[in-house]
Amino acid sequence: MRGKNIQRDLLKLLKVLVKIDTSYPPGNSDKFDRFIRYYLKKSKLKINSYYDKDKKKLNTVVKNYAGESKSLVFNSHIDTVKPIHEEWKTNPYLLKVTNKYSYGLGAVNCKASAAVQLYIAKNLKKNFKNLKERICFTFVTSEENLGPEGTFYLRKKNLIKPHTLILGAPTNNNFLIEERGVFWAKVTIKGKTSHAGEPEKGSNSIVNASKLILDLNKNYRNILKRFNSGIHKSTISIGIIKGGENINVVPFKTEILIDRRITSKENIKFSYAHLKAYLNKKFKKVKIEFLTGTNPFKSNPKNIYLLNLIKSYKKIKKKSPKFLSSIGVSDGRYYADDKVNIINVGPGSGDEGHKSNEKLINKELLENYLILKDFLNKLN
Repeated sequence: MRGKNIQRDLLKLLKVLVKIDTSYPPGNSDKFDRFIRYYLKKSKLKINSYYDKDKKKLNTVVKNYAGESKSLVFNSHIDTVKPIHEEWKTNPYLLKVTNKYSYGLGAVNCKASAAVQLYIAKNLKKNFKNLKERICFTFVTSEENLGPEGTFYLRKKNLIKPHTLILGAPTNNNFLIEERGVFWAKVTIKGKTSHAGEPEKGSNSIVNASKLILDLNKNYRNILKRFNSGIHKSTISIGIIKGGENINVVPFKTEILIDRRITSKENIKFSYAHLKAYLNKKFKKVKIEFLTGTNPFKSNPKNIYLLNLIKSYKKIKKKSPKFLSSIGVSDGRYYADDKVNIINVGPGSGDEGHKSNEKLINKELLENYLILKDFLNKLN
């Protein structure tokens, strides 16, 4: 009965969180921040709100200690993608709860873990009276747009100092301790203008860019196979192409935006230099610019916090967890160079993220709470 009551409370809390619109753009979280303060007003925890330039994009940091010591940090991003209303069968902001599933925007990615972490925070003093571990909960924005206002900002300003970072992105409560890095680059290909009636007198930058794209998609992709690491692949993808000013003019300049995912055999400095050298050798009138990026991470599989989480998983689930790979990136990437133990464990399937009619398996919400509670009891 106790478990059913907790699951009911968690679903009730999740219903409130889903109702708060934090979709990007713009990804505002000021209302979410106000709710956290209301929900935790009797918790006796220290609550701070931080923002970069936009006071509507708040990151709420909740701690059981004063000062700026290193701590065990829990992280949930609270921003979501924009819903495509025509595809939703229900109101995406009104959580629909059935016996098995709950449907709503962010129900999986990532407000389910936010609900669990808020519930733990609210009851931290009551359930863990002898807890000496410094605990910090971070509810952050700007994850969906890889923006500078969220976890990136907290790290940049040294506002949190994790020795271990537990992320709540959906893993069906399994574990993800290794993640590829990523960098974005812009390639500019120049040609020569001429009248569209005499295209042979010019050099079409779009055509030139097409040749470059086809080469990257075939030849360079094959070269990247040497950097594959186990289940993690080194990849390249062309996401955006922009070229031409007028339909009756042979275009002078075309830009393409590249997404490169890198494995633990690489780092962004090496991988960017490798791509730049390849393009400069094979193509003329090409300029490549680095936009942004973070290195891959691979946590120590024998760190005590992970081992305790695995024990808690086995106790609650009566089986061993799976260790997953991810096609995307998480906020853990910002600590890839900091020797931080990064562990991702959250309710729901990663396949549900960014989908219309996003659905959470209800029992996983309770399971995630029970796993994390048992884990904290081991520190108590």
